[in-house]
Amino acid sequence: MNATIVTIGDEILIGQIVDTNSVSIAKRLNNIGITIFEKLSIGDSREVIVSTIERAMNNSKVVIITGGLGPTKDDITKHTLANMFGSRLVYNDTEGEHVRQLLARRGIEFTELNRGQAMLPECCTVLHNAHGTAPGMWFDTPKGGVVVSLPGVPFEMEHLMEDEVIPRLKARFELQSIVHRTLITRGIPESLLAARIEAWEDALPKHLHLAYLPAPNVVRLRLSAYDVDKEQATTEIEAQFDKLRNLIGDNIVGYEGSTLEALVHDILIQRGKTLAVAESCTGGAIASKFTAMAGASNYFLGGVVAYANEAKRDILGVSMDDIECFGAVSEVVALEMAEGVRRITGADYAIATTGIAGPTGGSKQKPVGTVWMAIATPEGSRAVMRNSGTDRGQIISRASAYAIEMLYEEIKNNTNK
Repeated sequence: MNATIVTIGDEILIGQIVDTNSVSIAKRLNNIGITIFEKLSIGDSREVIVSTIERAMNNSKVVIITGGLGPTKDDITKHTLANMFGSRLVYNDTEGEHVRQLLARRGIEFTELNRGQAMLPECCTVLHNAHGTAPGMWFDTPKGGVVVSLPGVPFEMEHLMEDEVIPRLKARFELQSIVHRTLITRGIPESLLAARIEAWEDALPKHLHLAYLPAPNVVRLRLSAYDVDKEQATTEIEAQFDKLRNLIGDNIVGYEGSTLEALVHDILIQRGKTLAVAESCTGGAIASKFTAMAGASNYFLGGVVAYANEAKRDILGVSMDDIECFGAVSEVVALEMAEGVRRITGADYAIATTGIAGPTGGSKQKPVGTVWMAIATPEGSRAVMRNSGTDRGQIISRASAYAIEMLYEEIKNNTNK
C-alpha cells in the first residue's frame, strides 16, 4: 500500500518555513503499514495542484495533502479539489458554528472570510478540526483510493491525522505491517563500523533491509521489514541485534529514542546525583538537551553561558592571568570553568566547553573547530580537546555530544560515582 504526501505553499518552496508536516505524516502512515512512495512540495498554483494530485493518484492509493485551506485568497486548495472532483461548495452549519465559537473565544470578529472556511465540497467527508478553523476533507477516488486534504498548521494536522485519518485508513484498507527497529551506536565511525559488522550484514535474510544513519558521534543502524507479520518480524530483528551485541556491545547505546543525554539523565536520577554546566562556544546547547527531558529538575541544578572572558572570570572564577597566558580556548580554562560551575552550584558533576565555533577567530595553532571540554567530578577533573569540524552548527552539535559522552563514560560503570 503506497502513499504520496503533498505539501502546498510558496513559503515552503522559498525556504521561509521548514516542512515538518510530511515527516510527521510519513511516520504515522508507516506505523500502520503504508509505504511512502514519494513526498512532493508545490506552490500555490491551481494548475500545479491539479497535475500533482493526478500524478499522485496514479502512483498511490492514499494521497495526503497539507496546506492552502486558510481564509485568504491565496488559499486555493479547497476550491481546486472541488473542481477536480466535480463538486460544488456548500455551507456546513456544524463547521460554521465551530469557527464562530472558536473566534469568539479569541475575541476575533466572524467575517465573510471566516464563513468561507465552512464552505466545503459537497462530495467530501468532512473531518472536524477541533483545534482550528479549517476542516479536513476526505475524498474517495473512482479507482478505490482516497485523497485527504488537511490544514498546514502542524498541531492541527497532527490531531486530524491521529483522530480522524489514521482510524479511517485502518478501517478502509487491509494493511500489512511495516517494522522498523533502530539500534544506536557510539564511539565508532561509520566506515569502521561497517567493516566490523560486514559479515553480519552479508548474512542478513533478504527481507531485512539495513540502513546506516550517521549523526554527531553516533551511528544508527536501522533494520526494516515490509509486508510482514509484525510479531514475527520484530522477533527476528531482535535476534539479529542480539548477534550484533557480540560484535560491538561496548559501542551500543540503546534503541531508537535512546541518547547519551537520556542515559546520563537516568543514571543521575537513579543515583541521586546532580549536574551543572558551563558553556562558552556551545551557547547553552548542552543545558537545553538535559532540560528538554521531563524529570531534569531532579538533578539539573543550573547552567552558565559564559561567552565573554569577563563572565568566565566574574561568574565562574576563571583566572584572567590564565586566559591571557593560555587563551580562553585551552585546557586550563576549560578545567577552571567546570570546577567553577560545580563549586558555585554545589553539583556532583559539571561539564564545561570552550572553543572556536567560527567562521572566524581561528589561527594556525587553534583552527576553527578547536574545542576544549572538561568534566569536574567528586574524584577530580579532566579535559580533552577535539576538533569538531568547520561549520558553526556542526561544531556546536559535535562538541555538545562529545562533552556529554565524556560524562557518560565517567559515570556509566562506576557505581560509586
